[in-house]
Amino acid sequence: MGDNARGLNESHQRRLLVTFQYVDKLLSETEAVLSASSSKSPFPKYSADFTPAQERVIRDYVARIRAQMLRIVAGLGLQVPGPQFGAIHSIRVHLSFIRVALQEASPKNLSGYGPVPSDLTPELDGFSTELQNLAEELNNFLGQDPGLDLAERLQHLTLAGDHISLLKKLERVISTHGLVEFRSALANIVDRLAAPRFEIAVFGQVSSGKSSLLNSITGIDALPVGVTPVTSVPTRLVYGPPGAVVSFAGGQAKTYEVAGIAEFVTEERNPANTKGVTRIVVSVPSERLRDGVVFVDTPGLGSLATAGAAETRAYLPQCDLGLVLVNASSTLTTEDVQLVQTLYMGGIPVIVLLSKSDLATPVDRERAVRYVGDQLKKQLGIAAAVYPVSIVPEYRDLTETWFKTEIEPLYSKYQELAAQSIKRKIAILRDGVEAALTAKLDGAGAAPSTTEELEAAEKALRTAAGQISEIERKCYELTDELREAGAEAGLERAARALAESWAGGQDGQSAEIVRTAFKAVAAEQASEVVDELKGLADRLVAAIRTAGGALKTKPETSMDDFTAALRELPQMDLSKVEITVKRPLAAALGRHAAVGSARRRIAARWSDVEAAFIGYARLLQAWMRASLKRISDLFDSGAGPLRAQLERLLAGGAVSADSRQRILADLEDIRSGVETMSEGVGDETVTVQ
Repeated sequence: MGDNARGLNESHQRRLLVTFQYVDKLLSETEAVLSASSSKSPFPKYSADFTPAQERVIRDYVARIRAQMLRIVAGLGLQVPGPQFGAIHSIRVHLSFIRVALQEASPKNLSGYGPVPSDLTPELDGFSTELQNLAEELNNFLGQDPGLDLAERLQHLTLAGDHISLLKKLERVISTHGLVEFRSALANIVDRLAAPRFEIAVFGQVSSGKSSLLNSITGIDALPVGVTPVTSVPTRLVYGPPGAVVSFAGGQAKTYEVAGIAEFVTEERNPANTKGVTRIVVSVPSERLRDGVVFVDTPGLGSLATAGAAETRAYLPQCDLGLVLVNASSTLTTEDVQLVQTLYMGGIPVIVLLSKSDLATPVDRERAVRYVGDQLKKQLGIAAAVYPVSIVPEYRDLTETWFKTEIEPLYSKYQELAAQSIKRKIAILRDGVEAALTAKLDGAGAAPSTTEELEAAEKALRTAAGQISEIERKCYELTDELREAGAEAGLERAARALAESWAGGQDGQSAEIVRTAFKAVAAEQASEVVDELKGLADRLVAAIRTAGGALKTKPETSMDDFTAALRELPQMDLSKVEITVKRPLAAALGRHAAVGSARRRIAARWSDVEAAFIGYARLLQAWMRASLKRISDLFDSGAGPLRAQLERLLAGGAVSADSRQRILADLEDIRSGVETMSEGVGDETVTVQ
């Protein structure tokens, strides 16, 4: 309140200010009425029944009333309060309400008003999901640090070349024509150019020595070793002053000393990642991390790390080179082979490292290198490089030989390799923007397909999006069923299996028979979840292809992308279930009595059995959620640009001569000079065209 308000007390001042604020609110609503009358809202509230002259007069009077109020306020010596809320905050609150409203419009909530036709459920779910995703994209954009916008960031890049010039053109076209669906892809490319990096990730089973090897490579003990790792957070090692930045699920990030990361990367201090860590970046002054080279310690892929395996899969697209650690003193496992295969299927080069090679003689090391190489060639048809390594000081020459032979050459070549990756991404972006501009032209003229085909393609995308929610519900039902009834089904299966073994005169293998029965029950339920997700992936890819066919384009999304999201099912942990049942006398009395006897003896350990099934159901549910999220993200990234093009074509409408000329000029602009964007590497040339 003002101290010199000409004798008005605090209540007088407050009442006057509230009155003026209310008047100003009504004036803002008057302006909103004028704006809404000429908006393109599909649900208009007002008709534009005023002439242009009347609109000008209304706005002039609004301005005069506001100016007069300010003079009165100043004359009375009142202090005008500042803004109460930030605009960005208010917009994000509105977006939250929008998402809630859209959730209320889903078939599940509509069923409260009566049965919803089953054939409309996927499409209605699709409407809700599609609009919620758009609101979420805007919310995420507003939640980012504004900093410099994309145009300014591009201007600040010190790099030169045709690809930078094309990116600037694409940014201008995207902004000019409102092609918001391409902003995320453009921002990712700019991020990569602003902070070039070559990521070398270390993969392997739990306790294979990944952290110890990275400490040895960098020459700094930055990563905790000899502990049970958290199963969900890849940890990046980058060059810089000692320190660590830990990001959390809420979006905030905090800085810690390097020694402090044990609070977040060990199972003991952060069990099951209860602290919600999403990213850890550790900077250390190691010369081997200069020039943008980044080493990544990934979660283990053994039975202990079932949750982290999903996160490790999600990390793969960011990886430029994979190092797979295999224990030199043990046999190459099925999991090791599958990991190498997964990396190769993802287009990631692989080097296999035989850890703990100091425990083998030189002859045995050579034999192990040949064996692993031969097995990978035999089983996968892959000629992978295999090297023995060790962190023991006396055998450091093994690690140094590998590093100088394979890694050091990459230091001089990685920028060249990263440039190839960037150019491929720019090529995809340019093709999408070109198709979107062409769609703007075709929307007013001849479309690539009939209106019916375009509408069918749009409906296919929407229905497919709705099926994501439907499959999520089914998968939750399956995992809930396993949690609630899995132990009972496992007990029954195990009892019958034991009775059969006793009938055959066998004894002494009861613990293995019981575990096998439990695993079989869990695997059957898990396979149903996988089948649902695979079926969903098939339908999503089919919808994208349908839309691509209607638009006469070839989508980048492939079935292989979706298949890669469904690997590494979690394994059931039966370490606490050790049930040994001796063959009872009842076995001789008949099958029914034997089954009953076996059931009672297994049920004596009911709490352990139930805990194992409940634990596995939770793991399976977490794996399902992560897999479904990746599948959904893949679909959105592929369907988003197609959906936007379909919307533009179906909207139609006349394009003015000036707009047509601008679009044609912009198409010519982003097409010009593309042929020169090529870079030879060895015998290969990557060309953006």
